[in-house]
Amino acid sequence: MPVDDIKPTDALRHYIGNEQDQSKHRPSYGGGRFTGKRKYPAPKRNINDVTSFMNIPQDELTPAVTEAISSLMEEVEELREELSMTQHFEQKLSATLDKHMDLPVLTRHALMREVAVIAAQTQRSGAQATFIYFQIRNFAEIKKRFGLLAGETVIRETAQILQPQLRETDRVGTLGGDGFGIVMALSDVKHALEKVRHLENLVKRGPIMHGAHILDVEVAYGLHSLHLTEEIDTILHETDKDLHRRFVRL
Repeated sequence: MPVDDIKPTDALRHYIGNEQDQSKHRPSYGGGRFTGKRKYPAPKRNINDVTSFMNIPQDELTPAVTEAISSLMEEVEELREELSMTQHFEQKLSATLDKHMDLPVLTRHALMREVAVIAAQTQRSGAQATFIYFQIRNFAEIKKRFGLLAGETVIRETAQILQPQLRETDRVGTLGGDGFGIVMALSDVKHALEKVRHLENLVKRGPIMHGAHILDVEVAYGLHSLHLTEEIDTILHETDKDLHRRFVRL
């Protein structure tokens, strides 16, 4: 059935009429208009601003025209406020989704996005950036000996050690399981290696406790310089290869 052929039911007839009648039945938010949060208050426009912009002569502004323009201006202001509120909630939701539910780090999806963003920034600026795969090397052994909760403790405590040690320009997120990804902006591989060795010592010293047990944590890591032309999978693969070169005996 075409949309135009759909007739309103009796339940909707009360709401059908001119704009003035419809506005009586709109829900109000917070006792008034639906208002959004703005960093700066929106400039208020008067009818002279609008008529001047539209080149409408003042002598043609009949009461009916003036009322119509004023009504439109009010509608525009309401739409601006609703858009501002929508954008505010969208930003909050995006920030919430980027954060891991249980750890003070980014999710894998958010981390991969930041890798691409920082790689693009380094390409434009000519600076260098490095991606680090930071792995709990004996994660499986810890879980086998002390249980699943001990493994969760190691991951949580490691995340809490890593996060405050990084600069605001750096990013850290989970790669799932026993690994973290760290993006060190404005750092070449040499300086990133110095930093990751410092992070390794902090995690190994801990102490990371599980009940009455001190968990001896072993760390492995791989590094790869970021380039704009590389795919995410390539970056992860090259970083993993570097980790194996450093810590796995063939």
